[in-house]
Amino acid sequence: MKIAVLGATGQTGRLVVDQAVERGHEVFALVRRPAAAPWSGGVHVVQADVEVPETVLAAVADMDVVISALGVVKGQDPRILSDGAAVVASSGKRVVWLGALGAGATTGKLGGLNDWLLRKVLSDWEAKGLADDAVLAAGGTVVASGVLTNRPYRGDGRLVSASGFRRSLPPLSPRAGIAALMVAEAEHPVFVGEVGIALFG
Repeated sequence: MKIAVLGATGQTGRLVVDQAVERGHEVFALVRRPAAAPWSGGVHVVQADVEVPETVLAAVADMDVVISALGVVKGQDPRILSDGAAVVASSGKRVVWLGALGAGATTGKLGGLNDWLLRKVLSDWEAKGLADDAVLAAGGTVVASGVLTNRPYRGDGRLVSASGFRRSLPPLSPRAGIAALMVAEAEHPVFVGEVGIALFG
């Protein structure tokens, strides 16, 4: 399968690339600055920038699926999320999008207090909601992650339906586990047009 990875040079994005390569897929890492790409072989590095939509649309034209681990770094305009989602959603390709549990399409799933806190601390709160909406409307999947960590992944991850889900504390989500779940959802779609909440343990 041909997989394009958006946000490929981020901490989670790199693991998505690694997982997809390990599973035997042909992987295209979409990056703004190809010179900064960490891969020496086995990965196609393609220059693409969500702020220049035509570069992304051209890059994904021949892909089977787009996996996005796009995130907002300090000082970056949060609209990169909503803009990026709008672009890939318009491509007609299957999209697996990294979201955040308690924000966007899963607002309120962590209870009222956490909802209030997240609205206060997340500068990309509104952008996350717009991004999730665009992806879901196009029939894609939003993988809602808990608090991302760099702890080892033990293979105990799963995606569960957002319907009826409610928890007072956000779960911890190993980045490697999120990457594995996103690639698995790309391979065998289950949450089409839905949110899959990532749980571990």
